[in-house]
Amino acid sequence: MCYYLMGEVLHSKLVTNSNSGVHSNSGVQFTSIKSLILYEGSITKFGSRLQGFDIGTCLEVIEHMDEDEACLFGDVALSCFCPRILIVSTPNYEYNVVLQKSNLAAQEQDEESGEKTLLQSCKFRNHDHKFEWTREQFQKWASGLAARHSYNVEISGVGGSADIEPGFASQIAVFKREWSLEDGFLKDADMDHHYNKIWEWEWNRENK
Repeated sequence: MCYYLMGEVLHSKLVTNSNSGVHSNSGVQFTSIKSLILYEGSITKFGSRLQGFDIGTCLEVIEHMDEDEACLFGDVALSCFCPRILIVSTPNYEYNVVLQKSNLAAQEQDEESGEKTLLQSCKFRNHDHKFEWTREQFQKWASGLAARHSYNVEISGVGGSADIEPGFASQIAVFKREWSLEDGFLKDADMDHHYNKIWEWEWNRENK
């Protein structure tokens, strides 16, 4: 079985020394990967070359966008790119109370007003974050997105625990859809190229 991997960055300046990113001394076996391609572009714009892949990932990215653009990305990803699986992760804003070590005295206040005060006092985890969603906000976004585009969605996370407040450090949504006969024709749709290819690697015997 051969695999084709494609990635996308917002700007080519984010890629350094890309030509040496995959080489024979990396210690990783690439014999089942036929090619790797990296494009420069916006994840809110459709490009047919990224359409119909088995799996798409968007890990710790959407919080760097304006909130309306993050919502647009979700609709574009599931209605146009149509991956069979899409994995999206983003920080859980409620977990910032733990990461920023708010004082215990404040946590012993009245439960409702205390938690509200703690959350309001928390900062975003990165100066470039445009927003950070609570668990309720993320659940509402993910479930609404899945319903609009006939996907199933499962919510999980990493760091922390779902059973212990304030939940996971980063929350993850895994969107899945069933395979259909149309999948074989997705890449034959109208060719819209909004991305610039900035790097490509192809397997050959010299890479072994």
